[in-house]
Amino acid sequence: MKINIDVSKDNTITAFLVGVLVHGTQVGMGILGFQRIIAREAGHDAWISVILAALFTHLTVMTINKTLQKYPSADIYGIQEDVYGKWLGTAISIIYLTYFFVSAGVILRTYIEVVQTWMFPNLPTWVLSGIILFLAFYTVVGGIRVIAGYAFFSVMVTMWMIFELYFPLKFARWEYLFPIMDTSLENLFYGMIAMSLTSAGFEILYVAYPYVQNKEKVHKSAQLGVLVTYLIYLLVMIVALVFFSQGQLMRTIWATLNMQKMVYLPILERFELVVISFWLLVILPNIMLYLWASARGLKRLFGFNLRHSLYWIIPVIYVASLSLLSRQQMSRMTTIYSHITLYIIYVYPYFLYLMVWLKQRKQRVKPTSKGESA
Repeated sequence: MKINIDVSKDNTITAFLVGVLVHGTQVGMGILGFQRIIAREAGHDAWISVILAALFTHLTVMTINKTLQKYPSADIYGIQEDVYGKWLGTAISIIYLTYFFVSAGVILRTYIEVVQTWMFPNLPTWVLSGIILFLAFYTVVGGIRVIAGYAFFSVMVTMWMIFELYFPLKFARWEYLFPIMDTSLENLFYGMIAMSLTSAGFEILYVAYPYVQNKEKVHKSAQLGVLVTYLIYLLVMIVALVFFSQGQLMRTIWATLNMQKMVYLPILERFELVVISFWLLVILPNIMLYLWASARGLKRLFGFNLRHSLYWIIPVIYVASLSLLSRQQMSRMTTIYSHITLYIIYVYPYFLYLMVWLKQRKQRVKPTSKGESA
């Protein structure tokens, strides 16, 4: 496998769209109910944990970008083979591509659960899962440019939803935020860790980087995408904290959707149903990018083309989505997945950067040593 990828100009995207991809992948199903998970650890200071998670995410994105900059045009699969060798590099890359398509499956199944809980309790899982995966397949085979275009469309079309927070703010009780810093630093840290599942998405940089035209602007664009994401998370968290009491928030699984019940329009009684319908536009870029990243992994490691890779991946996700039926199963799966995600996107990038730095430093030292002995 070639370490660096030669990409034709017709198959590249601008650095601006990298920020859109990062933002579009980070904002998914997690934002609909992340408040309870963070507040369970940090209480009414949960908004501080969101800020801490944002700072840590910015630092991790910088580390990922520094790793990628050490190669002309390499992705995570090529870098790992260069650092660890063929066999160990391939084994770790298989873990990484598995993480990508599992992420797509988790997002898909979580959205289906929301639709079945709030809108159509009797809708068969196999119907909605098949429709969404077909839409994702149809887009992914078009390549990264088509996916990036859809992600941009998705962000533009759903941007108006942020203004819905005005309605629950009319019932805000700001005293719920006080006293500030009443929670211990340890609990704030655990709240930051709990944001790991919601923060996932920026690791897509590892696969998208070779397809960017102006790579020198990738870092700035990606950091801007993360910043916008966390500003939205912070706003949604604060609104939830001043709208719900702590007791109410601990009993509310989908806090963001519950706040949509406060939206009153004369021609529409249940606005949260509109939000859930529109949310399909939000989660589709997530599923598409993760499918594309895993399919790229199969192509890089085993030579399968993109379409044939999807023929393997999508049936696995489809069958897996049918096997998770109860809320307890979903909760258990989400807990396990969030723990794995924490290590893959927040711990491993620092280790990989260290390994790349050591390898390239060793390569620079060798010729110098030989020259001195001569």
